[in-house]
Amino acid sequence: MTSPSRPVTEQTLGAWVIKCNPKSTALEPMVAAGRAKPSWCIADNYRSRLIETGQRVLFWVSAHPRRGIWGAGRIAGRPYAEADGLRVPTEIGLFDDPVTAEELTTVPVLRTMEVFRSPQQANPSWVSRTELEALDELLPRSPVVGHAGG
Repeated sequence: MTSPSRPVTEQTLGAWVIKCNPKSTALEPMVAAGRAKPSWCIADNYRSRLIETGQRVLFWVSAHPRRGIWGAGRIAGRPYAEADGLRVPTEIGLFDDPVTAEELTTVPVLRTMEVFRSPQQANPSWVSRTELEALDELLPRSPVVGHAGG
């Protein structure tokens, strides 16, 4: 029996994507602070075992009129267990204005990002190195890491 395909590897990973649904997680306090909250629930699977301190992370807001990438930063530590499941610490600064899904889909290579193909998938989502290269041309500076590229 062969194992299922695992598209996320150390070689293919550009950045992790943490998704936030403002219907279940308050967005306003994060916007007021200019930062996403410091840790996020993630699925306990092969992806969580690939997460390392310092890797890039993007902040995707779903279920919002301005759905898209609202911030960028870094993974701030290894995933850890809590009563509510596995969590990952992050340091994510929010942009003054998000880069909306509508803007992202104007770039052909970004139309097939995982957040578009599998929007209901649990955190973390991801973008490939090729997708991240295209995103770096669109993303504003992050108050946490400077340019989205770090």
